Amino acid sequence: MTSIHAQYLNSRTALWTALAAAALLTACGGGSSPTSNTSLSTNVPTAGLISGVGSIVLNGIRYETIGATVVDADDGTAFTSALSIGMTVSALDANINTSANTGTAATFEVQHGISGVTGNFDATANTLTVAGLPVIVDASTVVVSAAGLIQPLSAISNGLSVETYGIPQADGTFKATRIEIEASPSAIRLVGAVSNLDTINQTFTLGTAGALVTVSYSNATAPAGLVNGAVVSAHVNTASTASPYSATALYLRAGDATVFESYEQHYAGTSRVHEEANELYGMVSNKTATASGCTLQVQGIPTTLASTTLCAAVTDGDYVEVKGRFADGALAGYRVEFKTAGSDRDLSGVGYQDDGDDHDNDGVRYRRQYHSSSSGEYHSDDNASSYEIYGTLSCTSGPCTLTTRTGTLLNLDLTTAYWEHGQVSSGWVEVKGYATSASDFKVTKIESKDH
Repeated sequence: MTSIHAQYLNSRTALWTALAAAALLTACGGGSSPTSNTSLSTNVPTAGLISGVGSIVLNGIRYETIGATVVDADDGTAFTSALSIGMTVSALDANINTSANTGTAATFEVQHGISGVTGNFDATANTLTVAGLPVIVDASTVVVSAAGLIQPLSAISNGLSVETYGIPQADGTFKATRIEIEASPSAIRLVGAVSNLDTINQTFTLGTAGALVTVSYSNATAPAGLVNGAVVSAHVNTASTASPYSATALYLRAGDATVFESYEQHYAGTSRVHEEANELYGMVSNKTATASGCTLQVQGIPTTLASTTLCAAVTDGDYVEVKGRFADGALAGYRVEFKTAGSDRDLSGVGYQDDGDDHDNDGVRYRRQYHSSSSGEYHSDDNASSYEIYGTLSCTSGPCTLTTRTGTLLNLDLTTAYWEHGQVSSGWVEVKGYATSASDFKVTKIESKDH
């Protein structure tokens, strides 16, 4: 078999042996001063947790995703859903500009976690089981409803069908960084560190003493490197929690769980400031004033700003970059940068003087309107004015429109758009461009996700 799957299989051994060193390279290189000379690294494998969207931020590098192949890390099948905060991914054949903290990758592999039914949820201890395996959550875990809406941790309960993303631990537990609640049960996937390997009877266990499951792999091909301590992904052709499970396919994720330690160590935004670990690029919607500031959504993710003056200047339809920390279903904004096309957003006239420095000690900083290098306007080659967004394209009657995942309807200007993989008139797409008004979006690149 040629194609992406074959290329992917040939790259996996090299990827996992290089990941630990590559994560350090990425983290160290990305810390350079923004005024330093451009530093380019090529063909760098790196993996971790997505910390920002509108493009994706991985290990402090903002990657463009249009044009990249996105596949399942186990079997190389196409992954067509939106890449989102809390997902675990690896970037293959990456080209990284460490001075600008930007990059591209030929392929992104999505590392699914445990899928199955929830049980034994303890809201005090922040623990539960999924498919019988022990899972840990915390305030930074992203919980997503079946309708695609971000939820607080309290949305977790027993008996839910979920898919997780996260970090396998050496002790047999699984730390969930993202939990997606599903509308209906799907086939179980088990991820964890192997213990009690029995090569004669072709069984092993996953989990901990209090939540241990047995897996039989007699109906699956054992991958090279299957030993106690290795991290594996076992696919099971059932949606029901049971032990023993009979694996229909078995994949090696890593030789041991230490490979995944770097995921949290390098979980960062592009500025690598602790209070700015997460960042969102996109259009503001559903802004609502509160006593201490406002709530709003950026890329459909709930966001809070603790400044009434700053909130008074933010309007639905603004394009912003918000940096902060995600906790219990919302991003607590720490820094806001206005990027809406048009006149400069200078807030000094309304008494908001802390242009990048928190002089009034309200805990929120802002940066004035981005100025293009081309006559003070936004152009398709201005990366700082562009972001990426998923939605449903419709060109069947009148001008083309995009309905975003959160239901916002945008009129698309496709006159100069570059079409990856050929032009389409409808379907699930990813677009890159910039907002010219609250309802209009200038598209520079577009890619069908249905191919």
